[in-house]
Amino acid sequence: MSKFKKQWDTVPNWAKYTLYAVLGIAGAFLLGLLLGNLIMWLWNWLMPSLFGLRTIGFWEGLGLLLLAKIFFGFSSSGGSDDGEKKRHKHGKASRRHRCEDEKRDWKDWEYYDDWWEANGKEAFHAYADRMKKEPEAEKPTEEKQEEPLK
Repeated sequence: MSKFKKQWDTVPNWAKYTLYAVLGIAGAFLLGLLLGNLIMWLWNWLMPSLFGLRTIGFWEGLGLLLLAKIFFGFSSSGGSDDGEKKRHKHGKASRRHRCEDEKRDWKDWEYYDDWWEANGKEAFHAYADRMKKEPEAEKPTEEKQEEPLK
C-alpha cells in the first residue's frame, strides 16, 4: 500500500468529512465563478452583435445559469431515465445484496498494492511464460457444412 494511503487511513473520520465538506464548498464556489464568467463572456460576445441586446455583468450571468437550471432541470445526465426505471424494477433486497457484494469486492482492493509488490510481477511473468509454452489449440480450418434436409 502507498504511504499516503496508510497515513490517510489513520486520519479520524470526522477530519475526513470536514475536509470533504470544505473542499466541496470551495469547489462549488470556484465552479460558480467559472460558469458565471463563462456565461457572461458568451452573452457579451454573441447577444449584442446578433440581437442588439445589452451586455451583462457577472451576477446576471450567474442568474441566467440558475434560471436555465431551473427551467431545464438539475440532472447531470444527458440521457433518458430508462436506466433509473430499470434500476427501480428490482426490489430493495436485490439492491442491498448487490451493494454488499460490491462493498466486499472493493474492500479487497486495499491489499492490491502490497500483493503486487510481493507477488504480482512474479505471478504475471510466470503466467506469460505459461502462455508462451502452451501450444495453441488446434483450430479447425474449415467448418463442417450441414447437409440440406431432403
